[in-house]
Amino acid sequence: MKVSCIILNYNDAKTTERLVSTIKEYEELDSIVIVDNHSTDDSVHRLKRLTGDTIHLIVSSRNGGYGYGNNLGIRYADETLHATHVLIANPDVDFSQSCVTALKESFHTHDLLGVTGAVPVNQAGKRGVSSWKLHGFFGDLMDTGLITRRLMKPWLSDHPEARRKKGFALVDAIPGSLFLADIKAMMDCGLFDERVFLYYEEKILGFQMKKNGYQTLLHLDQTYLHLHSVSIDKSVATILKKQAILHKSKLYYYRNYLKINRVQEWLANGFFQILMFEIWFLTEVAGMSW
Repeated sequence: MKVSCIILNYNDAKTTERLVSTIKEYEELDSIVIVDNHSTDDSVHRLKRLTGDTIHLIVSSRNGGYGYGNNLGIRYADETLHATHVLIANPDVDFSQSCVTALKESFHTHDLLGVTGAVPVNQAGKRGVSSWKLHGFFGDLMDTGLITRRLMKPWLSDHPEARRKKGFALVDAIPGSLFLADIKAMMDCGLFDERVFLYYEEKILGFQMKKNGYQTLLHLDQTYLHLHSVSIDKSVATILKKQAILHKSKLYYYRNYLKINRVQEWLANGFFQILMFEIWFLTEVAGMSW
């Protein structure tokens, strides 16, 4: 195996520099590819100072979003560095070399494995969302609502790490903050769908992996630190704007992958409008933090 770590940067050179300095000596990584997603600050100037030997920098001509930027890095790792696998890593994560070792070993022990990841934790050690179920249209819509998501949690949620603490579990989709992927599997699935700018890339990838016969595996006894939304908050200012982007990505997923009809699309749009009002009321009127 030849592993290249892809790190996508946007106006966050400080966080990217921290991660690169942590992992640049990891023997389990053959190279690091930093993709600057058309930053508007001095990121490119700062990140150029990191390059050399096994550390590479690609500067995007536009900010095409998470999928577009990571695809640039994957293609570079494949065509120029001749990597066999890519470790997709957000700048705001912290992971050990032993975690990378465990993820790599998965590909030696599991056939048809496309993607594998670990369980994210926050600074307090609390485990976050580690995987998702891929529901049909109704289930996914219910998983969006503030109330419906809580009422239907036992059916909608997928938290294998809560059921057992050791070993691994086969899941439908895992977070895009850190995972190891087979480049051939990614290519077979069309890489990330670049027509979504932010959010839902992971579920679309999980959908495509299942469709093409690949498995997604979650290591239950491996964790990584995720300072959630550090990078996203720098590019999307408000919770309402982020929610609107999420809804746009969901509708794209419903139309192009779940193949919904016009009635279902009308229902989804109505549901999203109600949800946006709920969020506005809770944040702007009730003063609740998000």
